Amino acid sequence: MSARQLAALVDVAPTTVTRIEAGAVSPSFDLAQEILAVLGAPIGVTGAADVGAIAAARLALDPKLGLAVTPGVEAWLQRWARIGLIDVKGRAINGKEADLLFRVGRVARLTRRPGAVDFKAGPTAYDIAEALDTASIEYAVTGDAGANLYRSSAGEAWPVLYVDEVERAAGVAGLVRKERGSFGMRVTLIPFDGVSELGRTRIDGITVVARDQAVVARDQAVIDAYGGIDRMVEQADVLVGRRVA
Repeated sequence: MSARQLAALVDVAPTTVTRIEAGAVSPSFDLAQEILAVLGAPIGVTGAADVGAIAAARLALDPKLGLAVTPGVEAWLQRWARIGLIDVKGRAINGKEADLLFRVGRVARLTRRPGAVDFKAGPTAYDIAEALDTASIEYAVTGDAGANLYRSSAGEAWPVLYVDEVERAAGVAGLVRKERGSFGMRVTLIPFDGVSELGRTRIDGITVVARDQAVVARDQAVIDAYGGIDRMVEQADVLVGRRVA
């Protein structure tokens, strides 16, 4: 991201950004908070990702979804309008959809979604899905993890699932909480919120998150992707069936 792009996102002059980068001036707390928000590193005790960014992007791509336009959603629409990703009506500009989704994936990182809980590595997404199915607990494998399941060269490094009732789901799947602040492989469960995931579909007996009940959405996998920016679209294409694993 260039200094000019960052300046447009946070609504300041480009010279302000370059002076901050050079150490010539210090940003106010509000400006620092805005800069970190658009870079995907929000200030806060939990450091939770901003789901408002997901809602804003979904509305820009499909205004018929009926998601609420909260002040947080409106703020993201204004930021993206300033850098030419959406038009004055809040619609994604043709040819800019991938860039928009890329930015959403960065600022609303999958494993930092509100309520996300990390558990020790071990079971695969299939293992967890089977346990949750047996207990009739609603779940959906995230777009990124789902894409990995169908890409033979990737393997599954980090199962991440949306679930209804995180603690109950963890108990049923036999998951053990990971120590706070520890690194390495893990399993992450994220509570359903009606924005991060908008529907579910079954593939090979496993429920995968999708935009609606019938069609697996490419943009869902891209927004969910946390494994590396170079893999986002490729993983999404595999999951949707546009590319052979």
